[in-house]
Amino acid sequence: MACTLDASRLGERTEQWQRLAGKATRREEIPDGLRLTFPSTPELASEMASLAAAEQECCSFFDFTLHLTPAELVLTVRAPEAAGSLLADLFGAVA
Repeated sequence: MACTLDASRLGERTEQWQRLAGKATRREEIPDGLRLTFPSTPELASEMASLAAAEQECCSFFDFTLHLTPAELVLTVRAPEAAGSLLADLFGAVA
């Protein structure tokens, strides 16, 4: 499993995810990924959805679930065990 982005685009994408993950109010390691909780804002929901859709183009092995409520946004990211290091690079998760 590998990302299909070239090195410069991969660096940019990594920065985007790390910046977004830095806005999380809570993070939870789950058996096959990570769950991040954010304040509920339309701008943040739009940014998350756009970034997750872009990520699917280059890393189709990731599974993203975005749960929206009036109080919070919850982004769940799941990946196969073989993609653990990429998950850690993007979100700071333990590989």
